[in-house]
Amino acid sequence: MSEEHDHDDTAVVDHDDEASGSPQPLGRVVIADDSPTLRRIVGAVLGRAGYDVVTAEDGVEAIQQALRTQPDVVVLDIQMPRVSGYVAARLLKDDWQTAEIPVILLTSLDAASDRYWGAHTGADAFLTKDFEAPELVEAVADVIAKAAAARGGRPAMRPDPVEASDDDVFSRVGDLLDRKLFETSVAADVTAIAADGRGFEGTVAAVLDVLARIVDHDMSAVLMLDDASVYVSVRQDVARVQYDELLAALAAAGTAVGGPGSGGEGLTAEGLHQRIADPDGHLGVEEEGGMATFVSMPLRAGGRVLGVLGLSSAARNAFGEAALSTLRLVESPAAVVIANARLTA
Repeated sequence: MSEEHDHDDTAVVDHDDEASGSPQPLGRVVIADDSPTLRRIVGAVLGRAGYDVVTAEDGVEAIQQALRTQPDVVVLDIQMPRVSGYVAARLLKDDWQTAEIPVILLTSLDAASDRYWGAHTGADAFLTKDFEAPELVEAVADVIAKAAAARGGRPAMRPDPVEASDDDVFSRVGDLLDRKLFETSVAADVTAIAADGRGFEGTVAAVLDVLARIVDHDMSAVLMLDDASVYVSVRQDVARVQYDELLAALAAAGTAVGGPGSGGEGLTAEGLHQRIADPDGHLGVEEEGGMATFVSMPLRAGGRVLGVLGLSSAARNAFGEAALSTLRLVESPAAVVIANARLTA
């Protein structure tokens, strides 16, 4: 089916089940395409199959309709004015109100790179516009079934309808792009460390330096499980008791992910081989004050856990959702960089 662009904006009429006495629709589908012909064809195919159809002319309207109607599926053209299908799909998957709604990309683009990028937007299926009607109907039914299976029996989330203006949508798109640029920049800064030939300890120190630039904390550390060595970077004035509590928390985190200990027992703070980076003499400056907040995550590379990354703060609730999201960004590239440095050490 070739893509057409004309100005006949005939819409598919939504089913009025109570008035007509027709069966309950199988679900609601938002169809977004800047071609009225394609909207009409796709809408007719799905309407005859028993779906309630809502149409949108571009990516902005697709997002607005998804927020307004909470459909069971969104079908997006890729090449649309104002906001492309790629961006619309990513925004829908990024918003908790629409994240569970399956997205199908329906497009005339069929290169491997198009399919690759479509998958990375979070789209659940990818169809080209030479589809046969049963193929489209099957794809819609399939993504609905998979979404239901993923919920494990939980009903679909139905937030209250949201009326979003064009400016609201563009603001959401801008926030999303800013965040994705930040994420890409963080990952690039970490992976770039591998090219500098710093050696193992220098690599760990560089990773912790990146963390210091993007997440506020007093101390950060990497615990390596193979030899129970811990590398601690002290960033703020901290009491010795806080340092000791950090070591204990790291040992517990290491034990929880399977770290070895003497005699097959768990790791202990006393059994860790310590390396401390404290060039400005922050450690022990304060005589009082313990650790109020600690967060850790395993460093996984090559299918195994090689260590634990941990951060400490004397402030309560120091690591909010933004900090945790940033740490999740760092975890994978940091693990790979540190693992490679370990192999070449």
